[in-house]
Amino acid sequence: MKIKEYETTQEMYLDVPKGGVGVEIGVCKGMNAINLWHITRPSKMYLCDIWKERHPNMCLIEDTTLWEDDHEDLVKKFFPQEVQRGTVETHREWGGNFLHTLQDNDLDWVYIDACHDYKPVSIELEASLLKVKPGGLIMGHDYAPNAQVWKAGVVRAVNEKIQEGKIRMIGITIERWPSFMCEVL
Repeated sequence: MKIKEYETTQEMYLDVPKGGVGVEIGVCKGMNAINLWHITRPSKMYLCDIWKERHPNMCLIEDTTLWEDDHEDLVKKFFPQEVQRGTVETHREWGGNFLHTLQDNDLDWVYIDACHDYKPVSIELEASLLKVKPGGLIMGHDYAPNAQVWKAGVVRAVNEKIQEGKIRMIGITIERWPSFMCEVL
């Protein structure tokens, strides 16, 4: 099977089955969460981030205003009715820790975009494999090496799971910082 190429992450989301249950890990200010919500139309979406002042590696990024500060209240303002109904939940936690609080095989998709170092991504992928149903999707951002910040963390962690036969790459965006979409086997 060929890997599908998408122009943008939003275009990739069009191929995510509608009405599922999903998690975004690494929500930041919520811009991707808005796209996930409106394009994939999940029945339930968990938004997980540590929402703290600064990640240690972010000092290497020129504009840290995207990542700095506590943005949980801002994110909740994008989904006031959904938060009230319980169809959107925010969780202040490390992604791997939060995923372990969910039932196994309960999710249709996970989108990973938190710390991009190898170990945290590997932990989040392993936890996602337990929580996402077979045939479900594990997606993520920054599927590219970045020598100064996260080295080959995302690429290495994802490729290892592919080599282990746990996931299959089905799509990748051709943006400067690509997103990936894998099917859980």
